[in-house]
Amino acid sequence: MRRRQWGVAVVAVLIGMGTVAVVRGQDTNEFLAAAREPDLVRLLDDLQARQTRLDGEILRLQAAEQRLRNGTSAEALQETQERANDLRVLAGTTGVRGPGIKMRVDGEDSFFASDLLNTVQELRDAGAEAIEVNGNRVVVNTWFADAATGISVSGAIIRAPFELQAIGGPSTMSTAMRIPGGIVDTVNSQDGSVVITELEDIEILSTVNLPEPDPEVSVTD
Repeated sequence: MRRRQWGVAVVAVLIGMGTVAVVRGQDTNEFLAAAREPDLVRLLDDLQARQTRLDGEILRLQAAEQRLRNGTSAEALQETQERANDLRVLAGTTGVRGPGIKMRVDGEDSFFASDLLNTVQELRDAGAEAIEVNGNRVVVNTWFADAATGISVSGAIIRAPFELQAIGGPSTMSTAMRIPGGIVDTVNSQDGSVVITELEDIEILSTVNLPEPDPEVSVTD
C-alpha cells in the first residue's frame, strides 16, 4: 500500500510540474514585443507545439494517477517502476536507446554557447527524450558557457566539430533544426555548416552522477 501511495505522489508532483511549465510558457509577451514578424510566427508555432505536448503529458499523468488509485498493488508497482525508468532517462542516470538524429556542426567561430543552448531547447521542444553533445549528457541542470578554446558544458570543454545526438522523433527534430531562422540558418550565417542524419537506432551511453545524499539528513517513514 505504501508503494502505491508513493507512486501516486510522484505522478501528482509531475502533474504539477507540467502545469507550471504551461503557465511559464505563456509569460513571453514582454520579450515578444520587439521581435520581428518571422520570429513571432516561428515562436508562436513552437509555443503551440509545446502547449500541445504538455497538455498531452498532463492528461497521460492524470490517467496514470487514476490507475494508481484504482488499481491493484501489482499494477501500482508496475506503473511506478515505469515512471521511475522515465525519470532516470530525464535525470541522465541511465543510458537510453531509440530512434533519433545525429547532428554535426563544423566551422571555426560558427557555434557558440548561446547557439548550443538554443539547439538543446529546440530539440526538447521537438520532443527529444535524451540529448548528448560531444559525449556529455545534457540534463535539466546542464549549463553552457563560451570558453577560450570552445564551449564549456558544465565545466567540460568541448571543441569543434560539435556532435550532438538526440533520441526522439527523427523527422520532427530534424524539421525543428531547419525551421527558418533556426539553428541551421544561424550556423550557416556564421560561415559554418550543419549535417543532420535521421536514424532509426541511436544509443546514448553517457550518464551523469546524482549528488550524494547528505548524511546529516535523516528520512523517516
